[in-house]
Amino acid sequence: MLQLMKPGFGTILPEDSRAHEGWVEALAGQDYLIERWHCDLSTGIFTVGETAQTRHGLGDRLCGLLDIIRNYHPDHHKTVLNILEEATAVASSFYFCTTLQEEDGGAEPVFCIGTSTMMGVSPAGGRMQGIFAFSPAEG
Repeated sequence: MLQLMKPGFGTILPEDSRAHEGWVEALAGQDYLIERWHCDLSTGIFTVGETAQTRHGLGDRLCGLLDIIRNYHPDHHKTVLNILEEATAVASSFYFCTTLQEEDGGAEPVFCIGTSTMMGVSPAGGRMQGIFAFSPAEG
């Protein structure tokens, strides 16, 4: 498992591209499946890729925050919501790790690293974007 975070943990910092790049490099240096996502803060709609859609159990690649966190470990919901709520208030760099609860009772770690940018004084014109990183598929 990635050394910089464990399930249920996360952090948020003022927008810092060096921290964001370092976190992404730490994941990319291992065999995680990495996929980009973004969220338009004016609508609250997330756009995720096919891997995130499948692993999160989503019916569509366009979804809301509650759709994304639905299969996260319930004990981690508050951490994830707090981080993302803070990220919508001010330009930030953030990451969190949680587990996706699988139908067979197992759990798979998922890492999220992102940034938020604000356009003007209102978060409604902002954007969050980042990556999800998943353990490689068993082959």
